[in-house]
Amino acid sequence: MSLFPNLKQKDTALAKTISDKLYMIEKLVGKKIRKNKELFITAITHSSFSGENKGFNSNERLEFIGDSVLSLAITHYLFDRFEKLPEGELSKKRAYIVSEKSLSEKAYNMNIGEIMLFGKGESKSGGKFKKAILADAFESIIAAMFLSYGFDSAEKFIINSFLKELRELNNIEATDYKTRLQEIVQKNTHKVPEYNIILEEGSQASKIFVAEVKVKGKKIGEGKGQTKKEAEEAAAMEALKSEYIRKFEETTITK
Repeated sequence: MSLFPNLKQKDTALAKTISDKLYMIEKLVGKKIRKNKELFITAITHSSFSGENKGFNSNERLEFIGDSVLSLAITHYLFDRFEKLPEGELSKKRAYIVSEKSLSEKAYNMNIGEIMLFGKGESKSGGKFKKAILADAFESIIAAMFLSYGFDSAEKFIINSFLKELRELNNIEATDYKTRLQEIVQKNTHKVPEYNIILEEGSQASKIFVAEVKVKGKKIGEGKGQTKKEAEEAAAMEALKSEYIRKFEETTITK
């Protein structure tokens, strides 16, 4: 029985494309896909393609669950490997791996952009090089692995994909998020981020600080920490994920 049986007879070229894409996904994940084949095709389907082709769903919902599975798998790995590191340092290492920059570069190197299904407009505009699209597709494939074969298989795929980066974590300095945020903000707005401690929780022995960061009066991030510095770093890390900052960053992979 063929994939997407509702395809009309005249769509034999599309049916062949879908079959070829499935084969490419199998090569990518290192597994013969015998069930939920349509789910894996959905994982590589951009909304521009589903909008032009009835019967196809975009990968947006899968990206939602893939993001959580990825985060859990990396968290599990870091927790086991770095037994003496505090929560704050573990979070920084995890952020290095699961950032859009890291995901999109990994997806690009794995040729996920070539596997994806795009509509005509998105294909012409270079969708296969766009960072957000690549990162989302990678997370969607992770979701398909999780939903089809369980967490263990998804985790194995994730760890194998990032093995080189994970092994290099010992040699990577903790990211200074405040410095990175300031560089982006100054370059694009000629202003500097402003930090405020907006809440102090707990006793003197176990106090938690909550910080916010603003640019030109607009709040773009909030974070917690055991010190004011940690809270400000956490707020800067969240700000770097915000739409306000992401619009300033390069949106495509440089070929």
